[in-house]
Amino acid sequence: MSEELLGWVFGAAVAQGAFLVIALATLKVRNSNARWLLAAMLLVLTLTLGEEFLDVINLQFGVSIGLIAEFLMWPLLYLFVASLAEDDPRPLRTQWWHLVPTVFAIAWYLSIYLGAEDRWISLSNPETRHQVALTVLIKALFFSAYAWMILRRPLELAAKPLASRRALVWVRRWVWVLCGAYLFVLLSFLAFYLEFDWAVDSDYIGGLLMAVGIYSLGYFTLANRNVFDVRPRRRPEAEQGDKAADVAARARDYLTASNAFLDPDLGLKTLADALELNETRLSQALNQGIDGGFYALVNDLRLKACLALLDDPGNEQRTVLELAYEAGFSSKATFYRYFRARMGMTPKAYRAKS
Repeated sequence: MSEELLGWVFGAAVAQGAFLVIALATLKVRNSNARWLLAAMLLVLTLTLGEEFLDVINLQFGVSIGLIAEFLMWPLLYLFVASLAEDDPRPLRTQWWHLVPTVFAIAWYLSIYLGAEDRWISLSNPETRHQVALTVLIKALFFSAYAWMILRRPLELAAKPLASRRALVWVRRWVWVLCGAYLFVLLSFLAFYLEFDWAVDSDYIGGLLMAVGIYSLGYFTLANRNVFDVRPRRRPEAEQGDKAADVAARARDYLTASNAFLDPDLGLKTLADALELNETRLSQALNQGIDGGFYALVNDLRLKACLALLDDPGNEQRTVLELAYEAGFSSKATFYRYFRARMGMTPKAYRAKS
């Protein structure tokens, strides 16, 4: 394939990738995690292929984004599959550790870049070819680990709506194809590195496969445009109640064990992060499992702690309000209103009685 034709193919794929990223960013869906992860994958592919496109049209910058892009691509793919497979996906901010290898990859890349006299990182550059080869080997091991995690992940298709089942099966097949394509690129890289006469520049082969990847992801988005909005099959009311009760029990156990309720600034978001649950799902479960929801759960524990302080003879000289603040209440009005609603008397009357 001529470089002119490669330029047209790469340029068209870059334009397609940019269009899809913008389209996904403006799409209003309920499963925003999956939407942003897919957009991020397309962005990484588009930027990497864009560099190959500039190289083909003789606008070389020697930056080599692709050298480190895959350290970000594979965690994004893993999280994307997880966001489609899980009925209640964990917030992305709790899974930041997947990006740690990318940080080390960037640091390694900078050490190569700054150490090269001509600031050109390429397998064709004798000064950097061995560092590039080592980086590709590390990337292959990194890819294998994430591919293994993705392919061994149970999808539990029986409980999914039809659209979700089709999308997940398509993604699983796409990952298998991706494994084969990556192996092919790796072999072409080794042939180019070992300078076989018949070897083709592995960057061109990788660029073609990235172009195919962008088009296939575009097809997936169009063919499964409702996948971001499908909801899991509704469970019987009794089963829903049991799950809500389990979540409420987890929340109560965590608060009791950690004494987190003593923090007057404790909010639903903080509790959701600690339990690694979606904030909306936690709120719904608490409202269903506890009369009064999050507000009642936290203030019941604070009231229990306050009663223990009031019953302690060592606190006779301390004011009721001082003990209430120590138990986690942040407002005098809230404390007195809640105490009277639960105990049927004022804090002063309770103290006099005891």
